[in-house]
This record gives sequence, structure tokens and C-alpha cells, in this order.
Amino acid sequence: MLILITGAANGIGAAITAKAVAFGHRVIAADRDGEALHARWHDQPAVQCEVLDVTKASDWTTLVARLERDSGALDVLINVAGVLRSGQTSELTTQDIDLTLDVNVRGTIYGTNAVAAVMKPRRRGHIINIGSVASLYATPGTTMYAASKFAVRGFSIAAAGDLRPHGIAVTLFGPGPVRTAMLEQQRGDDDAALTFSGARALSPDEVAAAILGPVLRKRPLEYYLPFRDEVLGKISNVFPRFFLSQLDKARARGKRNFTSPNYRQEP
Repeated sequence: MLILITGAANGIGAAITAKAVAFGHRVIAADRDGEALHARWHDQPAVQCEVLDVTKASDWTTLVARLERDSGALDVLINVAGVLRSGQTSELTTQDIDLTLDVNVRGTIYGTNAVAAVMKPRRRGHIINIGSVASLYATPGTTMYAASKFAVRGFSIAAAGDLRPHGIAVTLFGPGPVRTAMLEQQRGDDDAALTFSGARALSPDEVAAAILGPVLRKRPLEYYLPFRDEVLGKISNVFPRFFLSQLDKARARGKRNFTSPNYRQEP
């Protein structure tokens, strides 16, 4: 299987890349940071490194056309690349708004659109877009991140409806907090306290195992990890006033967890 993974230089993307290679897949590892990408994967023959700015539609179109010509038919796209900037409404900067929408939303849409165009004629393929449990919980304090991941969920569900008749599955994968550099940047940030309000953070390997296991095998419309967050998140969607009424308790719990080893980044 030939899998294209964005954000592959670090974090979740790197974990998925490593596990995909271990499972015998060929991987196109893409990232904006070419230096970090090549430093991590230069000695891995099953990984082809590609520098990609996911916010540029033309870069996507050019890369996908070249891969189809030179590397073979893409079987799976996993849109991992993402950013997070905390901040509350009235304090959001134009730069953070634009960056979050460009990477998290436009990058996912551009990638899905470009890859779907080459998958449709052969009537097969699977596109996995990384959302978040924040696709269900509209988390104040990380307001723009929540908005972007809500958008990714909405787009993915709509795209699934567009592409299902052509044999292409689209999955929205929503993990809880994951022990990566993105989580570390939020530690001690009161605006991001809700991120730390659960029992623990996931490891990147847990995320990779779920994506390359049940998600690839069953091709679900949505898959959340942990399952408890999916249940509570969908309840919060139906009853947003109840969700907002619980924020003070959740924030206090999150602040206590800033120092918890259950949220420490793995070496």
C-alpha cells in the first residue's frame, strides 16, 4: 500500500510513518520542514521524503501529479499537518487566525481535493483527516483550534458523501490530547487548561496503531480516541449549554494536571 502522510517530520505524523513502514507499507512522508524530514527518514528506504507546504493548493496539485507518475497510485492520504495557537475571543491575532485556518482547514481541504481527483477514476482509495476531540468540544481558550477542527469534521463528513459513490472512503479521526510538542507548548497556559482536563494524554504510538489498524481496516466515517471522549463530546454537541456550565470545574482539573506525568511528552 502506498500512503501519503503530511506532518511526517515529527509527532503524530512521524509515529504513523514509522508504524506504516513496520507494517510493510511504502510511505510518502511530506512536511514543510525539509531539513527535519530528511534528518528523520534519510536512512529509511521505504520512505520517500517530499517537502510540501499544505497551505498552497498548487503545491498539492504538483506533488500528487508527480507521485502518480513516478511512484505509483496513491492508496491512502493521511492529513496530519496541524498547528495550535491558544487565545480567547477579543484577544485573537490576525496572524494566528490566518495560520490556523490555512494549515488546519485549507491544508486538509486542498489535500483531500487533490488526492480525490486521482483516486476517482480508479474508484478506490481512503482519505483520513486528523481532527481532534476538539472537533466535538468547542473549547474556549483554544478557540481558533476548536473552530478549525469543527471545520475539518464538517468538511470530512460532506466529502465522504461526495466520494462514497466513487469507492473512496473519508474518515475523520479525532484523538484526544497527544504527548507531542504541540501538547508541551500548551503546558502552563491557562487558556489551554481544558486540554489537560482528562485522565491522561495519548501516546503518538496509540494514535498510529488505531489509524493503521481499525481505521484502515474498517474505513469508518468517524473514529475518536478515547471512545469516552466521543460519547461525551457528542452529548456536548447536543447540549452546549450543559457543556459550558462545566467549564470551571474542567479548567481547575486541567490546571492541576499541568504537572501530571500522564501528560508528559515521550522522549
